[in-house]
Amino acid sequence: MANPQVRFTWNIHWSCNFRCSYCFFDGHWAEYGRRNVYQTVEQWMGHWRRIYEKYGRCYLTINGGEPFAYPNFVELMVQVSALHWPINVTTNTSLHLKEFVERVDPAKVSISISFHPQYHKINEFLKTVKFLRDHKANIGCINFVAWPPFLNDLSDYIRRFQEIGESLKVIPFIGAYEGVNYPDHYNEEQKKILGLSDNWLESKRHKGMLCRAGNQSALLLPTGKVARCGQIGDRYLIGDFFQEGFSLMKEPMPCDEQFCPCDEWKVIPDEKPPEKAGAWLP
Repeated sequence: MANPQVRFTWNIHWSCNFRCSYCFFDGHWAEYGRRNVYQTVEQWMGHWRRIYEKYGRCYLTINGGEPFAYPNFVELMVQVSALHWPINVTTNTSLHLKEFVERVDPAKVSISISFHPQYHKINEFLKTVKFLRDHKANIGCINFVAWPPFLNDLSDYIRRFQEIGESLKVIPFIGAYEGVNYPDHYNEEQKKILGLSDNWLESKRHKGMLCRAGNQSALLLPTGKVARCGQIGDRYLIGDFFQEGFSLMKEPMPCDEQFCPCDEWKVIPDEKPPEKAGAWLP
């Protein structure tokens, strides 16, 4: 069967049982949460069947908020993955993992798990990783945000994961902390761990280049509205997922965003990055 040619990032709802200080939504959960639109599993399946009829099997990445806090989320994954896969779900691991590993096909649905020291004790989190491995869950990444207060323990965290044969994906914190801007303020050792080369920031500047976001990929928001990508968000909506006539853009368009740390133009898994600036299209 051919690989999927379309990807949806499904921001399933703005709701989470954690309140991490470095989250994009810190201080805005109530504001965003008022916009959530909740649908039943049956309603979602009607939408995803329409997408299947139009684009075939799609690749889905699901985040939030905390996806597992969405009503009937595991059942939703069982049914959606009958049509669309691979699916990758990012989770804080606090909800419904036992039901998930018992019911969801790991060949179709993987999970990327996030280690949050504000809420997780390292020993307990490592037990969760072992539980998932023992139950044959497909773990994509183990994510960790290098928020400045965590930096003193960073080397120890990396070591603890290595001791059980796991690797920690350390993600740069982008923003201000105590009046200092990051990632600029990381020291050389920290930049090395984070994979931040001297030209990292410049390599994420894509303004003016043609981009497949909105054409072969899109961001599905909790309102049902669809944006080109997560960097642009509400500023460039391309349609309403809940409407019968929804479709993606017919062709790529230039990017008007200054900074794209997520590289959302990398639409299809394993697609190679461009050889040079401006060469994103065949």
